[in-house]
Order: sequence, then structure tokens, then C-alpha cells
Amino acid sequence: WRDHISREEGAKFPPEAGRYHLFVAYACPWAHRTLITRGLKGLEDVISATIVHPVWRKTKPDNAEDEHHGWVFGNPDGEPFTNY
Repeated sequence: WRDHISREEGAKFPPEAGRYHLFVAYACPWAHRTLITRGLKGLEDVISATIVHPVWRKTKPDNAEDEHHGWVFGNPDGEPFTNY
């Protein structure tokens, strides 16, 4: 999960618009810093981001047999949390 984006010939991770996406929670200091850096460098149009809520909930709340819990993604329209 750690490497560098580089413009060098044959780089493993070259800079390309739309290639990278951040999944971040505001409660995570490291993730918060990535959003700040993205903003300061003017990369909002190049690197997209999804904000996850820092809570663990059932991934399929309508399924009584589902015991899996994970991050939930918020809906900007205020709809209930869901992962499907």
C-alpha cells in the first residue's frame, strides 16, 4: 500500500487523472491529511474521494443472517446508511 507516484519512465504508478481514488473517514488523522494535501496541491479534479463514516455496521442490515460488519458509506441525500 506504500509506494510513490512518479513521472519517471516506466514508473509503477504514473500520474494520470482518474487513476487514483481516496476512501477516507474524517475521524482518521492520516486520511484527513490526504484530503488537505489534495486540496493544497489543487488535485480535486484529478484524484476523486469518497467519505466513509467512521462506524462499523452490518453490511446487509435487511438480512438477519448476515453477520459481517464494515465501513458504511453515507448518502449525500440523507438516505439511510447502506453498503449495497
